[in-house]
Amino acid sequence: MIEKVSKSVVASKPVNLCEVMMSLTSTVICRIGFGKRYEGGVERRKFHALLNEAQALFVSFFFRDYFPFMGWADKFTGNMRRLERNFKGLDAFYQELIDDHLHPKRAKTEQEDIVDVLLQIQKARGFKVDLTWDHIKAVLMNVIIAGTDTSAATVVWAMTYLMKNPRATKKVQEEIRSLIGDRGFVDEDDVHQLFMPCTPYVAVLFVIKADVGLFNS
Repeated sequence: MIEKVSKSVVASKPVNLCEVMMSLTSTVICRIGFGKRYEGGVERRKFHALLNEAQALFVSFFFRDYFPFMGWADKFTGNMRRLERNFKGLDAFYQELIDDHLHPKRAKTEQEDIVDVLLQIQKARGFKVDLTWDHIKAVLMNVIIAGTDTSAATVVWAMTYLMKNPRATKKVQEEIRSLIGDRGFVDEDDVHQLFMPCTPYVAVLFVIKADVGLFNS
């Protein structure tokens, strides 16, 4: 992601931070939660199309949400057709994840993902209520849709308010450069140092409260 942004800056091209962060967060969540990566090709385009459409539908106007007796009007706006098509697409995506994890020839991994854990719970029947396939798919939906949008939105808002607050931006830049020196990028090993008392601005920036603090400043 950093390399992509850097190349765009060098070429004086605008960067859509929202798209970049959505792509990054969805890739991380899929890799950790589902054991899969969607970083290129047809699968990536299909996956991101479903994700973007689901998030667009969440903020779309549906008559039935405000006037239940007028639910029939949603058919004329086309929203019901979009909702049903997106539901079927996501349901097929979740089913594919489950089938891949149930495949007898699936390569064993050192670390289990969320799907593995849910399938084990279903098999063990450790709950008073039996865990159905619909329950598992609902959990997967919460993980991927809620996790992707909220994480990306937090970073976008933080960057937006940093751009509106030059003093805070300068402080953050100084703290990061004091840690990494002449190196161009922050490595994973450097992250824990960003939460030290000597870097208060960077540490606060990693907390959701930073959005509110910068907004009020």
